[in-house]
Amino acid sequence: MARGDEGGGVAAGEPAYVRAVKANRKGNRRGMVGGVAGSVRYSKAMVRRICERIESGESLRTICADVGMPNRSSVRAWAARTPKVAADLDRARAAAGWHGLGGRQPVWCEQTAADICTRLAAGETMEQICEDPTMPSRTLVYYWRTRHPAFGEAVMLARQVQAERFCDLGWEIASAVTPGDAYATHVKLTHLRWTAGALAPARFGRFKAVTQADEAEAELAAPPAAPAETRVTFCVRHFRKEIGPDGTPKVVAYLRNSHTGELEREHPEPGQAAGPVVDDDPGAWLPS
Repeated sequence: MARGDEGGGVAAGEPAYVRAVKANRKGNRRGMVGGVAGSVRYSKAMVRRICERIESGESLRTICADVGMPNRSSVRAWAARTPKVAADLDRARAAAGWHGLGGRQPVWCEQTAADICTRLAAGETMEQICEDPTMPSRTLVYYWRTRHPAFGEAVMLARQVQAERFCDLGWEIASAVTPGDAYATHVKLTHLRWTAGALAPARFGRFKAVTQADEAEAELAAPPAAPAETRVTFCVRHFRKEIGPDGTPKVVAYLRNSHTGELEREHPEPGQAAGPVVDDDPGAWLPS
């Protein structure tokens, strides 16, 4: 039996119902007041009925397509002429989670969020919880986690409690192991250990996160490091005034050999070896 046609006895899908819907749409195109068999007059009962169906989650398009209901143009005209009708329709849309653009927005429910966290802490997975017809979908749960930070923190805390429960469950499984199912038990425990580490990495994870406070505490606890030994090597040039074979004076630089400790000519003349100073009277050394 179609909604809105309790007295007519016309079921959805029957030829009479199809003809009624087509007639209603034809009336919409012609700008009629509404209805299938003649016009549907305005009444408080009809507005109350429409608001109840909108509040239950139906759209105005679906409601007006039923037999015995006014078309959408009529409902809009009623809302334009009567502010109370417009206010009742807006109140019904808000209660059902409809926004102004026509689509539905998620309706936040603190009790449902608390039930999700309780079931998570009890050991159920998010997939199992969202498969429950009374629970929201996974997409809606993730939307709530981003929209409501307190709910996101509660989910993370429930995950940590769930990780502790998995550890207790792993001990129960290990205590009941037999030689026949030792390998299967090993597979279960390995996955439980990985799951616990993924749910609570700070406590059961393989790698622990290091914070700035931990680094500061480690620096204070560590003994002071000894200063590294530093070796500095100085290279000192000695300058000497010499007279060349042609009688021209010039200044020659000498460096001390680090292995022998002797002064050697820095730039020997062509054909002259850079040997140490061997003469007893090296002559006057110029100040460096």
